[in-house]
Amino acid sequence: MGKYLGLDLGTNSIGWAIIDNDVNHAINSGVKIYKTGFKNKQFTPFKKTKKRQKSSIALCVIATILLIVSIIDIVNWRFWLNISLTTYIAVLTLYLQRKK
Repeated sequence: MGKYLGLDLGTNSIGWAIIDNDVNHAINSGVKIYKTGFKNKQFTPFKKTKKRQKSSIALCVIATILLIVSIIDIVNWRFWLNISLTTYIAVLTLYLQRKK
């Protein structure tokens, strides 16, 4: 039928094997090991901080909207106020965790 190339991509290594499908036998194989792992440049601490700031701002906006809804909806004001205060507590918790 043919030959297949099998690859095993690890964090610090790349393994490979060439297999003949007709006789179901490995023709050749090998591995390349790197001394240091590759760093993921996509998730730098700066980007994590920016993402957390955006999340905190979004939570503050949601909490403020819920607070306004609690003022407008007189019948269920306690419900909306409770959710609003819970959201503000979540924002404060995130803020204090970043300070540590």
